[in-house]
Amino acid sequence: MEHTSSELQIIRMIQRGKDIDTGLPYWARRSNPIVRRELGMAWRTMLPEVGFLRQAFIIQTILVALTLPFPFLIELALPTVTAAIILLPFAAVVYARVLVIVSSAGARSMTNELQNDTLNVLRTTPFTLTEIIVSKASAAMWRQIEDLGLLMLGVALLSTPLLISYYGTLWPLDQNPVLARVAIVLGLGVSIIRMLLEPFMVAMIGVLMGTALRTRSAGTSGTLVVGAFYFLCINLFRLVHMSWPMRFVVDFVLPLALPILIMGLVIWLTTHLIERE
Repeated sequence: MEHTSSELQIIRMIQRGKDIDTGLPYWARRSNPIVRRELGMAWRTMLPEVGFLRQAFIIQTILVALTLPFPFLIELALPTVTAAIILLPFAAVVYARVLVIVSSAGARSMTNELQNDTLNVLRTTPFTLTEIIVSKASAAMWRQIEDLGLLMLGVALLSTPLLISYYGTLWPLDQNPVLARVAIVLGLGVSIIRMLLEPFMVAMIGVLMGTALRTRSAGTSGTLVVGAFYFLCINLFRLVHMSWPMRFVVDFVLPLALPILIMGLVIWLTTHLIERE
């Protein structure tokens, strides 16, 4: 049986999705019944080009390293700072929209279970309570994976000039050649990872708030308040003058470690709230 070109494209997209899903934990896969139940027909999403993102990061790392023996390459990158600054507000708006949507989806997924009295039925499945919680957060993420993919692509391609300007000001490239360049590369990698880590954290908080507050609107509002407080604190820390080891911790360790710690706390609190009843 022959397929049309559009049918072949859909088949390749589905197969690619399955291939990528197999590299994820089962609770995060779209084939997971809990995730699939939350997504419905929305499971057919375009996935981020992970291979291209990896290549973009490697190429820019090499280019940053080449500025060590060839400093004039820095001057070639600086004109693109203007374009990055212009696009930054638009990217911030898209990212904020993604966070609002995933927080709402995470809260709704739990409030629906509680209002319909189906959570106990769901707990009779082979999935543990922790797997149920993280699967619901994963479903909220999958709904926004296309926008997140575009954001990750924009970060990968446009962040380097901004990072050169920022860390080149903190540690002048001629006085701290290695330190500044290591910070630029680490900053790029952390920025890309945060595009996935932070929305998943917000989705997890949404699940917690939905469990605690029992209504979608209250759960979403509570999640946004907690999320805004998190982003305010983590960015205020960066304004403090500090030594370079502490700066590395604040810029490159905390943005990755804190969301993981918060997600662990969210799982414990959500489990406690559910099992208390």
